[in-house]
Amino acid sequence: MVGKLSIRQRIQVGFVLATAFLLVLASNLLDRKYFSTIQETVKSIYDDRIVVQDYIYQLQDMAHEKEIAFIKGENLEENKDIKVLLNDFSKTKLTRDEARLLKQLDHQFSGLEPLELAISTKTVSQAEKVKALDQLDRIHKTLDGLEKIQLEQGGVLTQLSEKNLRVNKMLSNLEIAFLTIIGVSILILVFYPVKVLETIR
Repeated sequence: MVGKLSIRQRIQVGFVLATAFLLVLASNLLDRKYFSTIQETVKSIYDDRIVVQDYIYQLQDMAHEKEIAFIKGENLEENKDIKVLLNDFSKTKLTRDEARLLKQLDHQFSGLEPLELAISTKTVSQAEKVKALDQLDRIHKTLDGLEKIQLEQGGVLTQLSEKNLRVNKMLSNLEIAFLTIIGVSILILVFYPVKVLETIR
């Protein structure tokens, strides 16, 4: 069959094959891009949302324990653990609001340290206890704000992943359709070259 094809027919077959190759290549590159985005999104959901949610839970727990210690008039030494958690939290990918609330939270926990020192020396007044409890209340509210951001951002990242999966599925369907059309075109050009060319002319 190939020997019977004229130069013009061979050029047309070559053009169709080159088009098929370029379409497959372009589709593959787009698939890679979308899969890469999905992979980054899933990683971000874990690293920047789920792990951070655990940090928030631990910080809430520590703040609650500090609150109980203040009520009992005891000093609870967990400041190093809190600083480690805040530092780990700050290394994640933060939104603008998260960064602001995290800075505020660090400042709030630092504001408790002098009051804890006063408790350890048993020189804390009732007014200072009330001040410490108010500070802990602000800490809980800040942590609640950070928790809300995790839920919102987790939703945004999930929607982004779903959108990329939909686009990827659509591109795969288009790729199959184009390859089918190109395959049929090649078969027609190879098996019915004279009739097709006469029809085109």
